[in-house]
Amino acid sequence: MMSTRKITLPLALLLLALSAAGQAERRTSLEDAVSEARDRYPGRVISAETRRNNGRDSHRIRILTDDGRVKRLNVDAESGRFERRKRNR
Repeated sequence: MMSTRKITLPLALLLLALSAAGQAERRTSLEDAVSEARDRYPGRVISAETRRNNGRDSHRIRILTDDGRVKRLNVDAESGRFERRKRNR
């Protein structure tokens, strides 16, 4: 029983470390976020930047669509998920 515990703990720690390393590699670059935004909304990219808010990076992208509208997008840099952009009024 003792030898199983000695092996299980280091194995669990190794798996946890590998999982964290894998998540860091999955981080979405600004270039990838812009490419995905272009695929979703055809048009011309007006601006793209990365900002840090509450300890998290977010890619902010503005696209002038083919019908003349400006699409404002937020992409979570860690997950790559598109999020609703909150407007400051």
